Amino acid sequence: MLRYDLAELLRTPGMRQIYDLHEPPFADDDVEYVAPITGRVTVTNTGTMVLVRGPIDTVIALECSRCLGPVRAPIHADLEEEFDVAIVEDAAQRVAPIVEEEIGRVFEGATLRLDVLIRQAALLAAPLQPLCREACPGIAMKETGDPEDGIPLNSPFRVLGKLLKE
Repeated sequence: MLRYDLAELLRTPGMRQIYDLHEPPFADDDVEYVAPITGRVTVTNTGTMVLVRGPIDTVIALECSRCLGPVRAPIHADLEEEFDVAIVEDAAQRVAPIVEEEIGRVFEGATLRLDVLIRQAALLAAPLQPLCREACPGIAMKETGDPEDGIPLNSPFRVLGKLLKE
């Protein structure tokens, strides 16, 4: 699922492969895709780097920032990633391993993990404060008051209010 073997592409500078995406919805570590992931991704070997480019579209599930209710956010993102290639001449064949940081690894040997790039792009394209509706009032507070003093029980100033009553 969203993993592509790029061994031949890494051995051949100037080679380009195009992948049409239509993955069913699934839940990742911290992203839940609720609609198919669609797009067209182009992977190009320039000789010194591997370019991964293309648009993706999907819908992810989030929580409303006011009432914590469910929100479905449509996502459109353009993947634009570059990975350096370290060329090692071997007697038998040309080997080109990808040079990348240990955190958030996108390659496992010659296998491209496109799900990692899509997850990163979806999180960056997601709204910072999603709302279930524009006029969302937020979490309803229950006004529970003490009948003897009239101060709400959930008020942070309850103790101060009692001092003023005295």
